[in-house]
Amino acid sequence: MGTPAAKLDLVSDKAKATRDKSSRRLGALDESLGLILDSLATLLVETGYGYTRLAKLAKLSFVQAAQSIGQSGSKVSNARIAALTGLTRTEVSQLLRQGIRDPGADAEPENRALRVAKGWAIDSKFADQHGMPRKLPFKGRGQSFSSLVKKYSGDIPARAMLSEMKRLRMVTQDGEDRVLLVREKLGISRTTMLAMRAISPWVEMLATGSEAHPLGEVTSKTHQVRFNFNSISQLSAAVRELEHRRIAFLNGLERLAETGAGSRKHSLRVSIAVAAESSLRSTKYRRKVRAESK
Repeated sequence: MGTPAAKLDLVSDKAKATRDKSSRRLGALDESLGLILDSLATLLVETGYGYTRLAKLAKLSFVQAAQSIGQSGSKVSNARIAALTGLTRTEVSQLLRQGIRDPGADAEPENRALRVAKGWAIDSKFADQHGMPRKLPFKGRGQSFSSLVKKYSGDIPARAMLSEMKRLRMVTQDGEDRVLLVREKLGISRTTMLAMRAISPWVEMLATGSEAHPLGEVTSKTHQVRFNFNSISQLSAAVRELEHRRIAFLNGLERLAETGAGSRKHSLRVSIAVAAESSLRSTKYRRKVRAESK
């Protein structure tokens, strides 16, 4: 038998090992989450989706997730939700009053460019008597683009805002340095929408699987294979072949699932994602260059 001091040292060593293991897992989680957020941010920034709206959606999702924890017919208090999420009780109360995501007046992603565009369209100083945005000179104290930006975008310099709104194809600028608003809303790219639709069911499956089987293991492995082709026709043929193989694989899984149709004691869910990225843009660009050089 060890001395009391030796027992205390053993307990202390075990506690330290547990803390170290927890810290390593937290670091690994941060790293993986960072990679996911880096990719999502790239998509969202590219299309002009602002952080403000993302933050609102994230808070609401945390509140809804906290509500589902430990639900056994009793209501989860705002204080408990605040403790689970790290939000304040005031924020929780506001989000619960807001309720389910509302695609109403606040549906547009919020960023500074949108604020400028909305102000341009409704402010009588920068719109004409018909409610149409005026063509504004870039500089000046009165009815100018610089004054508009200062009023509606805070500390963002007018030149930086002009560059961003041009990138989003919201404004044009003529030879006399006058700026015209041509679009008030953002154009969400098809690539962004497809990416989000592909990610959503995959993450949802992993989350619900973890809830249903907290002691089980969820296996997820991603492999990327790069193909190189000499022509668009070869690339298209490869895409068609991949689609045929995906369908054949799914049919095989369905036949395999039929063998265990009579038992519900144990279950296994499989999610498959196939993503193909082609260099069509660069190919079109090369063709254009060759055509112009002739």
